[in-house]
Amino acid sequence: MSAQALLKNIVTESASQPSQLITPFGPVTRKFDEFWTAKQRQMHSLHYANSYRASFKPELPEYFISLFTNPGDRVGDPFGGRGTTILQAALMNRKGVSNDVNPLSERLAAPKICPVTIEEISDRLDEIDLNAPVDMSREEDMSMFYHEDTYRELINLRNYLAEHRDDIDRFIEMTALSRLHGHSNGFFSAYSFPQISIPKVNQAKINKTRGVEPDYRDIKSRILKKAKTTLKSGQVDELRRWAKHQKLTTGDSRELKEWASESVNLVVTSPPFLNQVDYVQDTWIETWFCGIPREEVEGKIVQTPDLTKWMEFISDTLSELHRVLVPCGLVAMEVGEVRYQGELLNLDEILVQLTCSHQYNRHQFKVKEIYVQSQQFTKLANCFRVENNKLGTNTNRIVLMEKI
Repeated sequence: MSAQALLKNIVTESASQPSQLITPFGPVTRKFDEFWTAKQRQMHSLHYANSYRASFKPELPEYFISLFTNPGDRVGDPFGGRGTTILQAALMNRKGVSNDVNPLSERLAAPKICPVTIEEISDRLDEIDLNAPVDMSREEDMSMFYHEDTYRELINLRNYLAEHRDDIDRFIEMTALSRLHGHSNGFFSAYSFPQISIPKVNQAKINKTRGVEPDYRDIKSRILKKAKTTLKSGQVDELRRWAKHQKLTTGDSRELKEWASESVNLVVTSPPFLNQVDYVQDTWIETWFCGIPREEVEGKIVQTPDLTKWMEFISDTLSELHRVLVPCGLVAMEVGEVRYQGELLNLDEILVQLTCSHQYNRHQFKVKEIYVQSQQFTKLANCFRVENNKLGTNTNRIVLMEKI
């Protein structure tokens, strides 16, 4: 019998009050509202340094950090992604700890919590020689994405960054990662998708359809322009002072070895959603640029279409979060509704079921509330391989759980 079948009678929706779920521990309220603005790019500019597939808006962690923590408290995220939670924690004078199984996450998040000035970036770019000869026969064919001169500059930058890793270099790397592919002249590539690394064959088809070949794009000027936008909100000195209180780890969310027991006041996170995103394929250009071997990521990221396996993964992660949370600490876990076997599945209900089942997390967490932030289109809408309102999630559903 599947886990879904085992749990289906544990939690039911109230017939008289659809905004409530009935559990063995009593009713759980679903709050429907606009808890944070639907407008884009309203927060600190560092949050928008990079696009990242299926990431949540910074307004989400800001909301829960404001409600449930005080300055000096520690906020964690076991699925750190591009570092939204830990950056927002730092901006609000909270200590932060962020983990991700993908080493790319650390490359995206670390420069945000320890930023540098635009003057430092400009001076460092002047020092880097991007015109050194490159033996292209030893390099991967990326001609469908880049002009040969742009590609030579990119290879030289990649090789430089492999050996130089101070804060300025890391910020340059993060900024370069954001420019690798996109749909405007501000990117290094020919017209492409900004959020994901599409396969080479698909890029070649785009070029053919548009009747274009990659033109030359100067690397340094584009990095500097993007860096200025990224740093426009300021607070560089304040963030650098708080950097010593922030910690980034790389590993499995089910075994947070570097997170101390009873050290985290609040977790704000969003796990993978039932194989909705292929994190390995969708970041292959970024991992290539960083020199991260594909096998270092492939097989470690939990990407499964099987609900039972997904539930086991989330349950094991919750057990580990129970260890690292302080007594009565909180988890705000963002999920959504997904298409599963032809039907709409509300993952918030699955989380509630896990906390009510003896087989899973019954004696670890109690669900306090569910926050439903509605939106008109899917979280993954209009992306490569994602059809609007067919895949992805149409709402943010945040399940607030308290450690017991």
